[in-house]
Amino acid sequence: MKILNFKLRICSKKGFSLVEALLAGAVFILIVTVVVGTVMYGRESASLAGKRNRASLLAEEGLEAVRNIRDYNFSLLANGNYGLVVSGNEWRLSGSSDTKDIFTRQINISSLDSNRRVVTSTVTWQQNQQRTGSVVLSTYLHNWHGIKLIPTCAVYCQDNGYDDGVCRATPPVLCEINGEIYEPEGDTYCTGGPSVDTCCCAP
Repeated sequence: MKILNFKLRICSKKGFSLVEALLAGAVFILIVTVVVGTVMYGRESASLAGKRNRASLLAEEGLEAVRNIRDYNFSLLANGNYGLVVSGNEWRLSGSSDTKDIFTRQINISSLDSNRRVVTSTVTWQQNQQRTGSVVLSTYLHNWHGIKLIPTCAVYCQDNGYDDGVCRATPPVLCEINGEIYEPEGDTYCTGGPSVDTCCCAP
């Protein structure tokens, strides 16, 4: 009986295993890097958004504080750069800026005329080592106490309990035709000439 001898040849795959391991390791490191980077970027973005939101609130608070000062005494709104403090439960302008935590706020006041001011509230902070953040809000403030209302027929009528008033031409019968009431004392506010010298009040 003839015995057949088989020689089994084993191929070595050590080289392929090493390359696969290196490739798998590189892919794993890449995935970890992307995930960690995404998480860190998300946290930084959330932090920056939170800081910007707080800065916006501080800037709005600055404008509201100056409105309160305006209502108390418009003459206190002199041109210049200021900070804000609370004294005796009231807002006051103080120094050239004020600081809350990492935020610095500055109020700038400039005049348009004797009864109008432009108020700018600027809040700055250090976002990170490379960047500085800022929020700027502006508004116009008027000296309502110093502005006198020019008397008119309409104002006269409203002061006397009517809804509105209008100057019409003589004769006063035009008031009745238009469903209005003639008020002789209001005629003094109709200064458009003889063609519009009758004050008619709308009930």
